[in-house]
Amino acid sequence: MGPPRPQPLPSDAGERAGGRLAPHGQRAPLLGRVVPPSSARDLTTAAPWWYVSRHLDSRRSPPLNYRPGIPRYLQIADTIRGELRDEGERIASEHALCARFKVSRPTIRQALDVLVQEGRLYRHAGRGTFATPAAGGDRKLRVIGSVGDMMALGDETWFKFVSREVVLLPANIAQALRLPPRSSAYCIVGVRHSEAGPFQHVTAYMPLTIGTALSEEDLSKTSMIGAIERLLGIPIKLMEQVVDAALAPRQVAEQLQIRARSPLLFFERTYFALSGEPVEHTISWQTGRRYPYRIVLSRAERRN
Repeated sequence: MGPPRPQPLPSDAGERAGGRLAPHGQRAPLLGRVVPPSSARDLTTAAPWWYVSRHLDSRRSPPLNYRPGIPRYLQIADTIRGELRDEGERIASEHALCARFKVSRPTIRQALDVLVQEGRLYRHAGRGTFATPAAGGDRKLRVIGSVGDMMALGDETWFKFVSREVVLLPANIAQALRLPPRSSAYCIVGVRHSEAGPFQHVTAYMPLTIGTALSEEDLSKTSMIGAIERLLGIPIKLMEQVVDAALAPRQVAEQLQIRARSPLLFFERTYFALSGEPVEHTISWQTGRRYPYRIVLSRAERRN
């Protein structure tokens, strides 16, 4: 049983995904939160009753009294910024915002562009403009950046099994697990869910000794590596991974309830125990809207 492999992104994939996954050579919007300058923060106050359900109702929004000397699009951007709940909500259409702020569409687009560049909003082609979920505002919105984050993600979400079985390993996965060619391993396939729905398709391979020991365990509310640590007493020391952007294969798209060939984050991860031995090799297809990925790069110390 071999995992589905990533397919190259077409040149317009980043545009069709609303800019969340940019093709090679282009920059995707930042995922972090940007604090606006103090001069902009004081322009307006937030109006939490601006939202009805998950959509903005511009008819109930208070009028904006523009200050002289400050571009209107910046004042509009600051007003929208202050009213965002950072829960992935959809904001009003450009037409509705034009009516609310009594400005032209180019001015509204300038204001939205500011928030997109900050990472506070993202555009989804054919669906509209949405708030970027904030990692600090909701315990369910976790930014992934460490092995500890991966374990916590398993505790904060739930895993729905598709299959558990012993399989013959492809050569590349046998190599990753440091097993002889044509070795067998335990394979778990499933989909991880948050309250907003499925967001990650997982195929995990483990040596038979580890997989067999976990075969009767309830892994629906934990990560595999968390179970390996807690149930088997094998500390996880580090993880090696490859990250790519790829188009969702049909069977993955069906499980994630998205359209086939939608752009996704593609991860190959190998987890190593304190002893240095690999204990799990995982292939994941993940949407980036709710659980963004963070990486920290550092410079190696110079040797004299």
